[in-house]
Amino acid sequence: MKIKKFLSVLLISAVVMIPSASAFAEENVQLSEFSPASVGVGDSESTAISLILNGEGGVLGGVTYDLFIQNGTEQDWFKWTNTTTGYVRANALIGGFPGNGPTRAAVIIKKDGYGDTGPIYVDQANTSERQNFANLVIAPGSTVYVRVDSPNNPNMSQYHFVFFALPL
Repeated sequence: MKIKKFLSVLLISAVVMIPSASAFAEENVQLSEFSPASVGVGDSESTAISLILNGEGGVLGGVTYDLFIQNGTEQDWFKWTNTTTGYVRANALIGGFPGNGPTRAAVIIKKDGYGDTGPIYVDQANTSERQNFANLVIAPGSTVYVRVDSPNNPNMSQYHFVFFALPL
């Protein structure tokens, strides 16, 4: 008798569970919606990765990334906005570590109502040498954009990116 009850409860539970969908499944998902996760990050100025620094409030301090440029057409964009009330000294360092491929980095500084600096490059652009944008004085409310690409290289390029900002 006990076995009959147990088997009937087990059978009823199995029948009830068969048609139920997963609680975490999305409806109407098509395979064409999926793309590889490593295609890129912050691929344009409007989708630039906001840098949250490791200092007080995420505004001052530094951050480091080790990333890849997939090919000669991809760009990675990063941005940081000076939300302090004073001028800040910012530094960006790209590449220069063993195994890094050729990259080209540019810095663009924008301030609402004042336009932007346009892309600033250094002599080491399009090499695997360190590209150092040092002692950039950033006014309150200004945004620093860093763009990394590798236009003359059809292969994947690894790069090391360091950004930090300190009060003047």
